[in-house]
Amino acid sequence: MRSNGTSLEAQVLDVKGTQIFYKKWAERDGPTVVLSTEYVQYILYQNGVKRTFEQHTPAASTLPVETVNLGQNIVSVRPADLIFTNLTLAYERLLRANRLGIKVPVTVGINHRGPGYDFSSAYYQHNKVFSTGLEVNFYLSPAERFRYFVGPAVQWGRFRYLYVGRYDYTGGQPPQMQNRVGQHWAVLANAGVWYQINERLVFTADGGVGWQTKKIDRNGNTFIISQLDTNRWFRVSGNLNLGYQF
Repeated sequence: MRSNGTSLEAQVLDVKGTQIFYKKWAERDGPTVVLSTEYVQYILYQNGVKRTFEQHTPAASTLPVETVNLGQNIVSVRPADLIFTNLTLAYERLLRANRLGIKVPVTVGINHRGPGYDFSSAYYQHNKVFSTGLEVNFYLSPAERFRYFVGPAVQWGRFRYLYVGRYDYTGGQPPQMQNRVGQHWAVLANAGVWYQINERLVFTADGGVGWQTKKIDRNGNTFIISQLDTNRWFRVSGNLNLGYQF
């Protein structure tokens, strides 16, 4: 019986020190094979005699270390959000043997483009006031250093925009511009990767696609975001998270 748990039928010719001389049972006319006792647990002879060999376990410092933390709480930040002058803090609770995660991110905008704002596909990110949401992550493997996850996400937030009222140049009436705050909603299908950096630090990256809309007028009417985004109703989202697990 080998150390890896596999068995081999053979004709043992001799055992000298740490070397076993044998021929495979099906190839007794073939060459003699030499195998170190380091790779053999025991020899069981046909007469029932069992000869066991000492197994040498490598020193602890030489053993491979697989870092896995079974803590159920993760507090993380999203460094890439600083590009849009936003600060994001997220909390995730792991359940069901760490195979299910419930995450709540909270983002606060610390600056905005005003007064002209930024009419681009990143309008919402650049002019965000506050946002939060709910993400449900289904991990596709048990707790280990590297794994994948998928799940749905809901996003809600508030953003600044510039409202231009009715105006009449012929009558000498200038445009009436007002700073207002609108709402943003999105529903996404997410997928991502998890990497355990060390005992406590976790890095995750996720991306999602889905539907979005905005409420931008004082009456609460909902508009597809043609006047604010080039993406219209379609939304693509991505996040980089650096977390502390405990």
